[in-house]
Amino acid sequence: MRPEKAYLVEEVTDQIKNSESIFVTSYLGLNAENLNALRRECFRTSAHYLVVKNKILKIALERAGLSVSDDVTSALKQSTAVAFAKEDAVAIAKLLLKFGKDKGLPQIKGGYIEGKWFGEEQVVEFSKLPSREILLAKFMGTLKSPLTGFVSVLSATQGNFVRCLKAIADKKSEES
Repeated sequence: MRPEKAYLVEEVTDQIKNSESIFVTSYLGLNAENLNALRRECFRTSAHYLVVKNKILKIALERAGLSVSDDVTSALKQSTAVAFAKEDAVAIAKLLLKFGKDKGLPQIKGGYIEGKWFGEEQVVEFSKLPSREILLAKFMGTLKSPLTGFVSVLSATQGNFVRCLKAIADKKSEES
């Protein structure tokens, strides 16, 4: 392998290893202006969007330890660009689908999420999940709810006890 290609393979392999998920897209027909706009949007969500040759991507996937099944090989046809998601995979999937819906491209071919390959339809379903922040907020609300109820019960018990003591004190002061 030529040194230039070896360097590219190493760079793409590092991107794969440092990513939570990667999404493989077809960018054929996307003009330079829209491609740069998509790169900026991806960068804002802690992702990198790179145009990669299919052969280099396949070698990099294998070197990164990801399985390259027939489904992956069939997705690596024509022009390919990859979104490397460092953090919130759902947000990147939503971004790519929204951008594709608005501009007509890119089209998602599939992606690796936590090391497992998912096809186009599965990535679309994955993008419908709530974002990480929303899931954490719901989880915290679920944890908070029983604690809030417990605190309310304890507060009510103390309040009832104080009111009972006040009633006894008022009754004794009336008797004297």
